[in-house]
Amino acid sequence: MSQSSTSENLRKSVRKYIFEHFEEHATAPVLEQIMRKFRLDRTSAFNLLVELQSARHIALLTGTQRILMAFPFSSIVTPFRVKVAGKDKEYFANCAWDAVAIHVTLGKEQRISSYCHHCSEEIKIHLKDQRQVSLQSDNQPLVYLALPASKWWENIVLTCSNNMVFFSSKNHLAEWTNSNSPTGGEALTIEQTLRLSIPIYKNKMTLDYARPSREQTIAYFQSLGLTSDFWKI
Repeated sequence: MSQSSTSENLRKSVRKYIFEHFEEHATAPVLEQIMRKFRLDRTSAFNLLVELQSARHIALLTGTQRILMAFPFSSIVTPFRVKVAGKDKEYFANCAWDAVAIHVTLGKEQRISSYCHHCSEEIKIHLKDQRQVSLQSDNQPLVYLALPASKWWENIVLTCSNNMVFFSSKNHLAEWTNSNSPTGGEALTIEQTLRLSIPIYKNKMTLDYARPSREQTIAYFQSLGLTSDFWKI
């Protein structure tokens, strides 16, 4: 086996280990755990994390060797809590979209607990079998993406932390929009967000997972009818 193949297999294994650690413990492994698991020195282990960050699998806490995000999981407390059926852990997602995407990643029934970005009203979302379980209410929560797709990765930590949020209803989004006059932005239903998540999140827990290419992502956006300038990447 060539050195490049060996390095690629190691990257895949480390990536999978990080995601499995999140699933089991609801937090990221520390660098020392990766060093011990894969018998690596500190520099080699950290270089792998940098490579995984460059490939958009994880985000490191700036200036440290610590994993902050392994999309869709967050290693710190956020307003996006997820409880998965059969798990005794509570997960934190990086943003509203990631909270929904955990259902696609793990493929298990889950309940999201979050807040309306406008009024801080509690939002509860129940997902099962890739669908939102019906609610006895006319007010359905929305996922609001404030930044256009071309801007997401300029600073993914700020994008997730500040620009991908829940609103409790269309009315609350309209009230917030009238008060804040944002430029652009797109609102998605929970069902739309589930569909949007499939190519990016569905096989995250497998060894050979690969993020879709730019061309594949554009084609998928178009297949969902997401063709405005907002979705150009």
